[in-house]
Amino acid sequence: MTDSIEEIVERMRRNWPDVSADQTREVMSLTRRTRLLQEAAQTALKAFSLTRSEFELLAALRSHDPPHILTPTDLYDAILMSSGGLTKLLKGMEARGLVSRPAGEGDGRSKPIQLTHAGCDLVEKAMSAVQKAEALLLAKR
Repeated sequence: MTDSIEEIVERMRRNWPDVSADQTREVMSLTRRTRLLQEAAQTALKAFSLTRSEFELLAALRSHDPPHILTPTDLYDAILMSSGGLTKLLKGMEARGLVSRPAGEGDGRSKPIQLTHAGCDLVEKAMSAVQKAEALLLAKR
């Protein structure tokens, strides 16, 4: 059974009068729309063999000035991912030729992450598809 937001809010009003109906309605609406947008983006990304995390990583690199390069710390912050998760993600993306790890400045312990031409081409196509999918949902407001 999938109740509408208004049915849930009305049930809460009756059975839990201390809860703000307006706030509940707003949060539920945002949560449902977010889920729909995420599902639409994931569906669009399947055509490019990208996960949402891979897409976010490529998009974070692409959003910076050429040569689209970030330190691992800057990338952690940009995509809100743990260092362990990022390391695993980067290995697969490097093997696919989407990112490279050029030598860094200093002692060489930290290697920056750079978007390759192949990664740039892929994320630009994927971004277009994701934005088209999102636009269809946003138009239904």
